[in-house]
Amino acid sequence: MLSVPSPQIRRTDTVTGSERAQVRDLQRRATVEDRVSPLSEQTELNLAAGPGRVRHLLAYAAEELVGYAQLDDPEAPDASGELVVDPVARRRGLGTALVEAVLAQAPAARLWSHGRLPAAAALAARTGLEPVRELHMMARPLTAADLDPAAVALPEGFSARTFEPGRDEEPWLATNAAAFAHHPEQGRMTLADLRDRMAQPWFDPAGFVIVTADGSPDEVAAFHWTKVEAGDSTDAGDGTDAAVAGATGATGEVYVVGVHPRYQGRGLGRPLTALGLAHLASLGLREVDLYVDGDNLAAIHTYTALGFRSIMVDVMYSHAVHEPLSG
Repeated sequence: MLSVPSPQIRRTDTVTGSERAQVRDLQRRATVEDRVSPLSEQTELNLAAGPGRVRHLLAYAAEELVGYAQLDDPEAPDASGELVVDPVARRRGLGTALVEAVLAQAPAARLWSHGRLPAAAALAARTGLEPVRELHMMARPLTAADLDPAAVALPEGFSARTFEPGRDEEPWLATNAAAFAHHPEQGRMTLADLRDRMAQPWFDPAGFVIVTADGSPDEVAAFHWTKVEAGDSTDAGDGTDAAVAGATGATGEVYVVGVHPRYQGRGLGRPLTALGLAHLASLGLREVDLYVDGDNLAAIHTYTALGFRSIMVDVMYSHAVHEPLSG
């Protein structure tokens, strides 16, 4: 075990390009060690956010970054955060120091642990935090059956098309906000958040399914946004888009599925999910995964009926100001 000097924690509302690179290097080292990334997509995007949106806590030992924590919307009552400690600097109290520094900024903050790691559970216990939320990662194979036209048939009065940049941003945001009004992250997405994702290399309008009701072509009744990271598709050799052709991976993602409350109960859920799965299967992908809240029993039932199985659980911890999980 390497000797690591006592770290100093610096708080800042912005990070430099050099600091972002150091955080990403730290993230890669921890991912190799733990076999799961300690930082979510939103946290990675927040590394480039301007002042006011997030707070960064950087722990340095000499000139080396050995720990990092981020608070998203630190002044909000539902502030959330994530942290990572370099594998060579663990078991020296740095995780505890980072958690305490985060809670000093936002005492009610909720902190994510990706993968339900025993070390994270122990850290939570040492700092008086309790599990308050679970996020399940579910997955299943993609097969030729996902290309069956009967599976994607929408109820009468609805039709599907792909997302059109320049037309659908605001209607999509309105439906997303309505569908996820009580969701602490998804429901508060802004136009800037959407544009951040549209600027990512993985964004592909062809994998962003929009469902409209007959007579209301500019209103988003429902949507299924899929995601294929760079390196996560195979070249089918049939003219597949160059953005995904020739890659070596095999997994796509059900990024987010939403139905406007006005159209819930109309039988859209299952064919809407199937439309996205058909798109991913058409790319030659072999597997699909998704994330769903552990208390969303209706969604878990739907996905289980479609062949998905839980393969990993992320856990959110906080002080008892939030209601702990039962059982």
